[in-house]
Amino acid sequence: DEDDSDWFVIQQNEFNNAVLNYHLRASELVYLGGLDIGPMQSVFTKDDDHFSYLKEDVSISTVIADDPMGVLIQNFLEEKGITVSNPIKQNVETYLSLVLIDENGERHFIGSKNGSLRSYCLEDVCIDEDCKIVSFASMFISPLFDDEQMGKLFSLIKEKGILLCVDCSSIKNNEDAKDMSCLKYIDYFFCNTSEARVLCHSEDIHTCEEVLCQCGIKNVVIKMGEKGCLYKGKIYAPQRNIQCIDTTGAGDSFVAGFIHGLSQNEKIEDCIRIGNECGGRACEYVGGNEWTTHQ
Repeated sequence: DEDDSDWFVIQQNEFNNAVLNYHLRASELVYLGGLDIGPMQSVFTKDDDHFSYLKEDVSISTVIADDPMGVLIQNFLEEKGITVSNPIKQNVETYLSLVLIDENGERHFIGSKNGSLRSYCLEDVCIDEDCKIVSFASMFISPLFDDEQMGKLFSLIKEKGILLCVDCSSIKNNEDAKDMSCLKYIDYFFCNTSEARVLCHSEDIHTCEEVLCQCGIKNVVIKMGEKGCLYKGKIYAPQRNIQCIDTTGAGDSFVAGFIHGLSQNEKIEDCIRIGNECGGRACEYVGGNEWTTHQ
């Protein structure tokens, strides 16, 4: 590219035992997290552009700052027709993640400890009156949303008769699923294998599923990368092989596809099939959203 200022260059360095030598466009380093709530026709997930691609009416409740990256995010969402509920927060910086991709297409994140999502709290949440499905993503991203605060929010969502989906992220304070009372409100819980093992303090993925179900979660879906996902003791493999280039956004795309299926009243097996296909397609391109631009 003639304009070098539009690129981040990552020299060869050791990072999580992976040798990196990649050029990434700056715009591909920005991904949204936090709580996403909206009407459904409003379904949402950590990366709402995926739902926009799936032709859902999408709204997001999150917090960003009045800074250049916040403006970039708002413009991006507006272009996709995604409604943002009261996003601006003062005295913070917009949360950013630097995404590093290793030679196997796996991604590693460097995030801002003091970014806007770290200050996301119950008072920032906005739920539209006609909301049918809420996706809370990502659990543990904000230290202000502890078990008690999530329990308050989740119980409110269920009182309104809304389907609650929760996508996990890495735990921050050695949380244990057995000690989390908020889990009993969840209709669909999504996590990957490493998140499940740490949260349930077990290396056996089937044991993790049992622990999460015993916590009161109605449906547990454990994302297993190229193997597909685990649901009710059965592994559902993808229906086709893919060439993995970049796994950024794969888990979010899986969740987007799965919840899209729920919004269309599909059977669980079909929700999984759609999720696996969306997650697989995300791996075939660099960047979390690129696959949505290809039919």
